[in-house]
Amino acid sequence: MGYGIKDLNFTEKIGISSHLREAKDRMIQVTIVVLIFFGVSFYFIDIPLAWLEDPLPEKFGKLSFITPTEPFFTNMKVSFMCSLFISMPFILYHLWQFVAPGLKVKEKKITMMFVTFGTLFFVFGGTFCYFLVMPIALKFLMNYGTQFWEYQVTIGFYFSFATKLILSFAFAFQTPLIMVLLTKFGVINTVKMRFYRKWAFLGSFVLASVLTPPDIVTQVMLGFPLYGLYEFGVVASAFFEDPKQRDLAIKQLQLHRDMRKAKKDAKQAAKTKAKAGKARIKKIIKKNKDKENKKAG
Repeated sequence: MGYGIKDLNFTEKIGISSHLREAKDRMIQVTIVVLIFFGVSFYFIDIPLAWLEDPLPEKFGKLSFITPTEPFFTNMKVSFMCSLFISMPFILYHLWQFVAPGLKVKEKKITMMFVTFGTLFFVFGGTFCYFLVMPIALKFLMNYGTQFWEYQVTIGFYFSFATKLILSFAFAFQTPLIMVLLTKFGVINTVKMRFYRKWAFLGSFVLASVLTPPDIVTQVMLGFPLYGLYEFGVVASAFFEDPKQRDLAIKQLQLHRDMRKAKKDAKQAAKTKAKAGKARIKKIIKKNKDKENKKAG
């Protein structure tokens, strides 16, 4: 239903051109909604600006700007962030409706669950950053070096920092939802998720270092929640995983372990055999030398 979008039967085969046309139509709808909320946010820009300024330590006073265009483009950035937050349920709905035809008919019923939990995780990620991460990060970063230099906070740098940080946390908190989707499509499985936990832990902090500013405080404060979301995603994915696919993955993993063990045992046996061969050769050489010494004597 809606602008240019045809309702598709889950049982019919769809060509690539239809997929591309549907993707374009849904992108147009999403763009229109984001632009509408962007305009509303820009009109009421005082509210989000005051909200974002609140975590800023009071001793740094009012924000300043150093270029004529800085206030305008700062308001544009903040308005866009607000429009993304407000539009997220609509964005997730169209994302789900685009991928849903590739699933089974009964799975269409989880549309609202996908949209609801996706929105909740998005909002929770932004809220977690705003109330917990930003005050701690700002207190550490803005007090560091003040004994040597005077800190002047400009609106461009501050609001860019705040919006990027909040959006990074909001999108990062979509990890369980992405894991569930990939599991549902058979791209990954919970068996391999558990097997690669160590790499997931490392990857969480690597991703945190990319998404956050280059300081250890915000990176750690995103890295640990990211790994916690990964573990939650493993549990949530188990409810949507095909048992046959899971059993197949377990068999493949067991076969992989058996092959590695057999290869290791073969190498060990080859080393043992080589050592035994060398010891035997040394024994023969020593015996021959002893005979030669007796003859010489």
